[in-house]
Amino acid sequence: MSETDERATRAMSGTGDHWLVPGKEMVVAVCGGLTHDGHPMLDAAGQLARLHEIRERTPLSEAAGIDRRRLQLVRSIDRWMTLTTPVPYHEVGTFDATVGQVVDRLAERVTQVCVTLAYAPDSVVDNAWSRVYELADAYQDLVDGLCAGTHRVPDAC
Repeated sequence: MSETDERATRAMSGTGDHWLVPGKEMVVAVCGGLTHDGHPMLDAAGQLARLHEIRERTPLSEAAGIDRRRLQLVRSIDRWMTLTTPVPYHEVGTFDATVGQVVDRLAERVTQVCVTLAYAPDSVVDNAWSRVYELADAYQDLVDGLCAGTHRVPDAC
């Protein structure tokens, strides 16, 4: 088991503390419906996935409330990351998106694969999962850089 998986498992099982940043596998699993043990970031990721599922069935004219709640969850993830990661070194690279924004995109893509594309041809589903895994890798790079203090994220809106 990788160190990231081990940290996420400890965070999920309650044997670790809730200040550990979950790895990409755990975030993807939670977005796909895996239950967990009350980790604040994973709670938000699961809620984002459910909101994306609801939004798929909601008329565009009625989606504003869902989008407001998504923005609140994105910001709560970003605040939590600010509290749990070190202040980055002075001159470090900046990612294009915040962790909350990446988790929101992951939740959207996983929901598309699990719900929207449930009856699509295998090649379409496989392609969609490939995009999920690419974004999950970007998430992992982002949180690893933030935890090491070697990257920063743009200022949140």
